[in-house]
Amino acid sequence: MSADPLLADSPASAACPVTRPPWLAIAVIATAAFAVEMAVSARYGYHRDELYFLQAGQHPAAGYVDQPALTPLAARAMAALTGGTLAGLRLLPALLLAGMVYLTAAMSRLLGGGRPAQLIAALATACCGEYLAASHLFTTTTLDFAFWALTWYLVLRLLRSGEPRWWLAIGTCAGVAGSAKWTIGVLAAAVLAGCLLTPARALLRSRYACAGAILAAALASPDVIWQAVHGWPNLAVFAALHGQAGHNIAVYWPAQLLYTGLALTPVWLAGLWWCLRDPAARRYRPAGIAALIVLAVFFAAGGKPYYGGGVFTFLFAAGSLPLAHWLAGRRPRQVAAAAVLAVSTAVTLPIALPALPARVLATVPLQKINYDLAETIGWSRQVALVARLYHALPPGQRASTAILAGNYGEAGAIDRYGPAAGLPPAFSGANSLWFWGPPPARDRSVIAVNVDPALLRRLFRHVRQVAVFRNGLQVSDDEQGAVLDEATGLRLPWRTAWPMLRDFS
Repeated sequence: MSADPLLADSPASAACPVTRPPWLAIAVIATAAFAVEMAVSARYGYHRDELYFLQAGQHPAAGYVDQPALTPLAARAMAALTGGTLAGLRLLPALLLAGMVYLTAAMSRLLGGGRPAQLIAALATACCGEYLAASHLFTTTTLDFAFWALTWYLVLRLLRSGEPRWWLAIGTCAGVAGSAKWTIGVLAAAVLAGCLLTPARALLRSRYACAGAILAAALASPDVIWQAVHGWPNLAVFAALHGQAGHNIAVYWPAQLLYTGLALTPVWLAGLWWCLRDPAARRYRPAGIAALIVLAVFFAAGGKPYYGGGVFTFLFAAGSLPLAHWLAGRRPRQVAAAAVLAVSTAVTLPIALPALPARVLATVPLQKINYDLAETIGWSRQVALVARLYHALPPGQRASTAILAGNYGEAGAIDRYGPAAGLPPAFSGANSLWFWGPPPARDRSVIAVNVDPALLRRLFRHVRQVAVFRNGLQVSDDEQGAVLDEATGLRLPWRTAWPMLRDFS
């Protein structure tokens, strides 16, 4: 029974359509999305973030400098379960995309959508460029999008039923999501604001709402405690990210159109309008307000354009209702819509996924749109270069030489490929790697990968450039042109020098 008479009187309070959901068709769409992801899962190579998470997973902690603990620990578990293969690591993200397809269709049904609307919602999620790209990689964003979809679904169950016990499930989901990425806090605050601004505020006057909040806080607390104990290093990360705020604001709204796909932009815009203006959506208005708040907050804060990408499963579900009505019984419109979606998806795929040979990125720089594409090439080649330099050292010098990496991608690549090449573990001052300590005291020399030469000269008596890394494909990425130096004669003990190498960004 609804907690508020106003909610009970809503035009959207009718039961979900009694027709059987098109489960088979939804399963085909979800399976196709999963199959596409797995078909390209082992192309190119690891992403720098994946290499970092695999390495971080070997250092279990309640939190890390730049993200909570769930993603590194899950990456470690997947690597152990699947034999440490790249395709095995990316199995979970592909499964999560399939789950998001189901959840979006289920949300459409909760909102009152019939079979056509549910299929539209499922297709929209399966064809969304942002979701295809995110689900190709094992990153915090991958888990974040999946948790957002589940949270939206639970919020709609709450709003539809008026049963405050759903707050317990919402709080649990948000709390676990908080152990993957901090952005879920924006969604939680936006949902509360949406309820406060509508008659759904009655749902907040419940002990279950309070219990849900306590559950969320308790589940997310390990990372907060870790950050506090370690001096809040995440604030330095936030400060570094804020340096990109101007650029992010400038590209934010065009990116929303580009990332979802031009054919799907009318769907989520229609969904937002339907939630905010259509009388039939009155019960779900808090969710519509929350979606608008999320998009506005990340824009105003200068967040990266994909930070709010989790809103689109809900908006696709909402937009499926007016779109299904617009298409109903109109064959020309249906054909045209299908053609537009097909063309849009065909254009999106090579941008979102490594569908083309990597060498193509040298002449068609798709990485200017999807930065992550180029960040998945060349890692094994870079480690091979480091190995050649390391093994070329005289045995006596080699025994006291460490590998020093400028960023976590380089360190993670050496950790992944280095043992087979006879390399010792890499050390780095980047983010959480800094906490894992300096090289052994016996190491008085380093081969430095992409480390500021000026800093090296402060720490070592002799510094000379020994190589410049090229990925062999002429593809422009963050590692192309990285300088490798040999530095000898450490001036200070490592315990004194190590703080100078700290880089939280």
